[in-house]
Parts: sequence; C-alpha cells; structure tokens
Amino acid sequence: MAFSIHQRSVLLARLQTEPFDLLVIGGGITGAGVARDAALRGLKVALVERGDFAIGTSSRSTKLIHGGLRYLEMGDVGLVFEAVRERQRLLQLAPHLAKPQSFVLPVMSHSKHSVFTLDLGLTLYDMLAAFSGVMPHRAVRKKALLRMEPSLIGHGLSGGVRYFDATTDDARLVLANIRGAVAAGAVCLSQVAFVRPDLRDGKLAGAQLRDQVTGASIAVTASVAVAAAGPWTDAFGHAWRMATDASAAAPPPLQPSKGVHVVVARHRLPLHHAVTMTSPLDGRVVFALPWPHATVIGTTDTAYSGPLDEPGCTWQDADYLVRTVNGCLLPTGGPLAVADVVSTWAGIRPLVAQAGASSYKTSREHVITADPVGLVTIAGGKLTTYRVMAEQAVDAALQLLGNGVAAAAKSCATATLPLPGAEALPANLRPLEAIAAIVQQQFGVDPEIARHFSERYGSDAGAVCAVCAEQDRGFDRVLPDLPYCWGELAWLVREEMALDLVDLAVRRTQLYYVAGDRLLAIAADLGRHMALWCGHPPERAQALADQLVGYVVAHRVQHQDPVAVG
Repeated sequence: MAFSIHQRSVLLARLQTEPFDLLVIGGGITGAGVARDAALRGLKVALVERGDFAIGTSSRSTKLIHGGLRYLEMGDVGLVFEAVRERQRLLQLAPHLAKPQSFVLPVMSHSKHSVFTLDLGLTLYDMLAAFSGVMPHRAVRKKALLRMEPSLIGHGLSGGVRYFDATTDDARLVLANIRGAVAAGAVCLSQVAFVRPDLRDGKLAGAQLRDQVTGASIAVTASVAVAAAGPWTDAFGHAWRMATDASAAAPPPLQPSKGVHVVVARHRLPLHHAVTMTSPLDGRVVFALPWPHATVIGTTDTAYSGPLDEPGCTWQDADYLVRTVNGCLLPTGGPLAVADVVSTWAGIRPLVAQAGASSYKTSREHVITADPVGLVTIAGGKLTTYRVMAEQAVDAALQLLGNGVAAAAKSCATATLPLPGAEALPANLRPLEAIAAIVQQQFGVDPEIARHFSERYGSDAGAVCAVCAEQDRGFDRVLPDLPYCWGELAWLVREEMALDLVDLAVRRTQLYYVAGDRLLAIAADLGRHMALWCGHPPERAQALADQLVGYVVAHRVQHQDPVAVG
C-alpha cells in the first residue's frame, strides 16, 4: 500500500476499527523506530503525530550520526561505545541515509586540548568502534592540515587531527522508519493529536484522538501506549497522570536545551571537510558542515524555557555562530555576517535533567519508565542511538502486554534488516554510484540529478524517476541550480504522506535550507502543483503557497539589537 495522502482516509478508518497492541504517541525518530520495531515483531501497531512526522527535534539536529567525542570528555564511555556501534550499523543498513564524513579538528591558541591529547582521545574513540570505523583517525601537522583544509586560519594553529564520523538527513531517517513500519502493517498518521487515555478497570483500553485536518474525534482501541514525545514528555506525562489519577513513578523531568543552526551559501564557506571548531567565544564545540549546495554552522547549546513548538534563531544565536566561524576559518570574500545567513533551524533537545549540570554537560542517555496502567515513556537519548532506544521501549511494552503477546512476538529484527531504500541495493562496494549509473542510463537524466536521486532515495531512485517520467516536465528542476525536480516532489506526496508545502520543502527535502527566501518567488507555482498532486481544488493552491511563505518569513533570523556573546 502506498503511503500517500490519497490513502489517508483508509488509514483513519483502520485506526478507528482495528484493535492495536501498541499506540505510539509521537512521530519523531524514537516513535518511528518503536513503530517499525514493534510491527516487525508482529505486534498490531498504530502511531499518531499531532504535526508532521519529524516536525520537532528529529528534523532539527546537527544531522550527524556519531559517537560524540565530547561525551568521552564527560566520561560517558558507555554511551559513546553504543553510539559508534549504531553508527556502523546505520552505515551498513542505510547507506543512502548515513554517509561517511571526514572531519578536521584544528588545535588553535584558544583550544582546550593539545594535538597529543586529541590523538589519545581519538585512539580510544577508534578502539570503542573496534577499529571498524570508516577510517582510523590521524594527527596532522600544521602545514599538512592547511593543505587539507585551506579555509583554516593559520595564525595560532599548531596542527590538528582528522577523523571520520557520518552525516544523515535526520527527517528522511524518520520517514524511512515510518515507511518501514507501514510496510510491516502499522497504521501511521500525521496531523492526529492524542487527547486523553481511555481506561477500563484501571487499565488502558484505548485513547481519544483528534484529526487535526478535519477536527473529527477518533476513538482508538489499544492495550499499551508508548509515549515518545521528545520535548513534550513532561507535558504529556502530567496530562496522563491527571487523566488516569495514576501515582506511578514518572520519568525524571527534562532539562530542555536549544540548538540553533544557520546555513550560508557554499561559495562563502567552501569547505573540503567538516570542521570541528572550539569556539573562541566560550570554548563550546561548533561544527561547520559542507553540503553539496550550502554550508551549515551549528550548534548552540543553551538552557531553554520558551515555547517548544517553534523556537527561533535570534540575532544573538546567529551572531555567536558566525563569530565562531570567523575566529577559526577564513570565509571567501571576507568575514561572515548575520546578513549572510540563508536559512535557519532551531530545535529543542529533550535532555533528562541532572542536578548541577549545564545543558552542555547534561548526559544524552535515555530513560524508560513503565506505568502499570499501560504506558511506557521514553525520554532523553540521541539520534544516533534511536534504534537501541526503540528496541528497549518495545521490550518494556511487551512486559505490560502480558505473557501471551510477549511469547508470540518475534525477536527484534532492526539490527540486521535494511531500512527502506536500502533493501535492493546492488552488491557493490559503491552501491549508490551503481544506482545513479542505472537510472542515468535507463531514464537519460542529468548526471547530477541521477546522483541526487541515488544518494537521497537509494534503491527507490528508479521509482522516483518513473514518477518523474509520468509527469509533464517531471525532470525539470524546481530551481535551476539545485537538483530537486518537480516529479520528485510528486513522488514524495505519493509515497511519503507530505500533506503541505512545508512538509515538502523542510522535511521531505532540504529545499528550504538551501534556497531560503528564494522559495518566495516560486511559492505560487509550488502551491498549484501541490494542489494538483493532492487532489485539492485549484483555489486551495494559494493557501498552500501562503503557508510556505509564512514559514520562510517566520524562520528568518529574529532581528534584535546586537548584544555581544561570550
């Protein structure tokens, strides 16, 4: 069954008529991982998300799959060991979603650690990965490092290290897990909000939900709920305890932390490698990451107590990031300014609170609790270890479901089963290059577009091309200098439940991040296409376009009086 807006009514009907073992609340990476894992074990699973899939933290990370060097410094050896193991697993099971990335870590006069200390730390990092990483690290002298990454500032540079981790498109990783869950029989719906639990004889019997699209109330039957609410965990837990009058132990409270990223044009900061910088302003780690058509700078890490839905990038946030870059790198055409920012994103890390710890030093470990009424809650954690978190959450849910269901459930399969887009890759050392060659030959597409399709969709690249071939101007580019095609967007509506243009431009693709305000000029055209693909009346096109325009404008740097940071 295609996971399409055109099947949404069918999925809603299933949600209301079928009994479920598990109701997963939250469509971020953890909830998506739980749904896929549980469905693959043979459980009857429903997942609901009140916004779009990955709308919160799971589309607003630094988009890295990594062990976390600074977690070693904090002594979280167990977390790093688990993370590097999961990094290697993702590189194997989803090469279109997790890609090796070379990093350089320069040692400058303001750096906290010497080359020798970093060399020792990265030796431990390689050992924790059992030397099965992409490549082992190596220390690099100053002259060699400047040849390797010419954008580095030479003054005060004493050398550095080169090491490897991995990058990902975090929102697409979520969508791959959602699609995997649906393929295994789960019902997964965005724009469906949890309202309250329904109890029978002191146990969960289901829940009341609300369709955010129509406003209709929905009653679902479920034996156990799994709350994967990210930053909203505390609010959800409070509402649950009020509705159930339960006194079971709640998970530790969260200590939300805001992380901001800014995007600049690639020609302003044309990096050869990702750069791990120590900010001269406060000593925090900040990354500069090369994308094909842009460069990303992030992240900040500050305690946060504001609204959770749409945390913004303030002038101070952007100024901190560009000043950090200017203290470590030499942008082309002179120092970066806030005016160079093309787009931004800001996310809230749902960190589990630790007494006396700043947000920067708070552990990324996760916590799972179980309420005998029928609720499993998972809080904290990090993107890289989502699969392990999901496995443990499903294990906890099986204990609440009882011996009969647990005995019939299959064992966890996610450690070895490729994600969608990687199931049919060629047996080749470079499978994505092989896919690009196949679609280029079969459909006669531009080499850049063929490479773009293979690297984003893996073995689904041929299906994307087939939809492009069906569409009038399907292989035409949405913007002339970017490889996104009109037919590709149609495929995302058909196969990945994109309901509006923000879903398309922000989470199904990275159009917003690399184009920014340039989307304003084509918003009306995008609205007309989206209305056609979704089967909406033509007059709906303007509302779709206006929503995208509103998003782009709202996510510009929030202009405030400059205040010095650091």
